[in-house]
Amino acid sequence: MSLTIQFYTMLSMVAAGTWLGASIDTYRRFARQPRPKLSWVTVLNDFLFWLIQGLFIFYVLLKVNEGEMRFYIFLALLCGYAAYQAVFQRLYLRLLETCIRSSIAIFRFVRALIVTIFINPIKWLLKLLYSLVIMVISLVLTILTFVGKIIFKPISWLGKIVYKLSRLDRLVNSIKKSKWVKKAVALWKYIRTRGNKGDD
Repeated sequence: MSLTIQFYTMLSMVAAGTWLGASIDTYRRFARQPRPKLSWVTVLNDFLFWLIQGLFIFYVLLKVNEGEMRFYIFLALLCGYAAYQAVFQRLYLRLLETCIRSSIAIFRFVRALIVTIFINPIKWLLKLLYSLVIMVISLVLTILTFVGKIIFKPISWLGKIVYKLSRLDRLVNSIKKSKWVKKAVALWKYIRTRGNKGDD
């Protein structure tokens, strides 16, 4: 391995160590909970995080020196991580919080814009259509009721006239006044009164 490749390897590993420190802080920021709980989800997330970081560092090393491992590579990683902790951590965390807050603010603004431009007009249009449908239905029912009254009133009058002219009213009255009907009505009333007393 030439000195140039070794130099590039050192620089790459220092940068990878800095990247690793920033990645750890980013992961902690998004994975933190009010009460830390050890669960299989947490263990799986940690495993995937470190697996991805390891594969990324190995990919960088593979591009620089064809994946050759030396002791100074780990020292360069530690130097990069220590440099991040000492110099860049506070600045990065502030930048990360600013980006998160900006993203949340942009998301809320876009959501409010969508609600104002699309959702609220659609709701208003649906309410208007509902009111119009109810109004049309009420109007149709009113017209049908009015037409029904106009049609059925002459029919009812005609029926009453036919009923009186055919002397059916006399027949009905005579049936009501007959002894058998009176006895049947009296028997029905007696049965009902007995049934009510039995229930009490």
